[in-house]
Amino acid sequence: MKILYRSTIFAVAGFLSVLSCSCGGGGKTASLFTDTLYMPVFADGFSVFGCGESSVLSVRNPWQGAENVDMNLFLRRAGEQPPKDFEGAVVDVPLKKVVCMSSSYVAFISALGEEETIKGVSGVSYITNGNVRGRFAKGLLRDVGYDSNMNYEVLAELRPDLVFLYGVYGDNSAMTRKLDELGIKYIYIGDYVEQSPLGKAEWLVAFGEMFDRREQAADIFDSVRYNYERLCDDVRARTVILSSAKPKVMLNAPYRDTWFVPGDRSYMVRLIRDAQGEYACAGVDSQQSRPISVESAYIFANSSDVWLNPGQASTKVDLLAENPRFGEIPPVVNGRVFNCNKRGTSEGGSDFWESGAVRPDIVLKDMVKIFYPWMYPDYEPYYFNKVE
Repeated sequence: MKILYRSTIFAVAGFLSVLSCSCGGGGKTASLFTDTLYMPVFADGFSVFGCGESSVLSVRNPWQGAENVDMNLFLRRAGEQPPKDFEGAVVDVPLKKVVCMSSSYVAFISALGEEETIKGVSGVSYITNGNVRGRFAKGLLRDVGYDSNMNYEVLAELRPDLVFLYGVYGDNSAMTRKLDELGIKYIYIGDYVEQSPLGKAEWLVAFGEMFDRREQAADIFDSVRYNYERLCDDVRARTVILSSAKPKVMLNAPYRDTWFVPGDRSYMVRLIRDAQGEYACAGVDSQQSRPISVESAYIFANSSDVWLNPGQASTKVDLLAENPRFGEIPPVVNGRVFNCNKRGTSEGGSDFWESGAVRPDIVLKDMVKIFYPWMYPDYEPYYFNKVE
């Protein structure tokens, strides 16, 4: 069964189009457009406006800590030109050649069936997509490096229509200045700062717009949303009926002497709560990660029932090598430690952070199965391995 949510989205968009002249995303540039083509239901970081046959992708605050950051991309069709006062890059669509600086961008493009447009990636050894890795092996795709190791000569040779950038804590001005010098267009993608798993997945529609596949992208997202929300309702109902206690969940592992844990408004914590779990390190109203001491983390972990994503650990031996005291933690004692490395690369890439961005419904079902093993008895987690 398929439920179409786009009628709601476009009904809302039609109403908002009246308002977009004064309050649409993209600040001054958005005020040039009165036709709202897509206003996300869950994502905070993008909108799509219309302009004749063309459209504008407006991106807001695409990295952690960003405030009042707006970027706009004029998606030109039929040779149209943007309005005189438009501020942003202009590209012809559908895109034919792109470079992805994050593995999740590869997954969005792959979901649309446009993998062959990917001509460059950042860190191919961390990409799990078999088709992309195969095209790299055949010389049909290049690794452009990352940060200070960016290979701008390769980028110049590729001459992509667009580079999809990844911002950590701000604009990578050194990179964008160089791209400007080379005449290469770029846009920051902010899927990773979305607090909602469905908000992250909804960026598929933004990619769909750039490849002239908005309808297809909306269809895919509709299905993912339906699966996710139905699963949320089912798990909530079952646990209430059976009065099941919510398992307390610890996240991550120490790096040197520091253990980073996410804030209460983060993507992972939302997944835990939607799967009817309780976050062990709750209490900080933020979407950003924060450092805590290993001793503090050990106290949190010692009160937990489940431990997810313990760094690079694949076995219990790995955990004990990190810290012998981990052997006393209840999740380790009771065999309830799981890592999202079931589908990965030998170099450390994980499909959880790749296709999992597009399929939060599968991620959620994995976590439900981990938290409540008696649910869905025939289901095997897709992204997670048990650490034994």
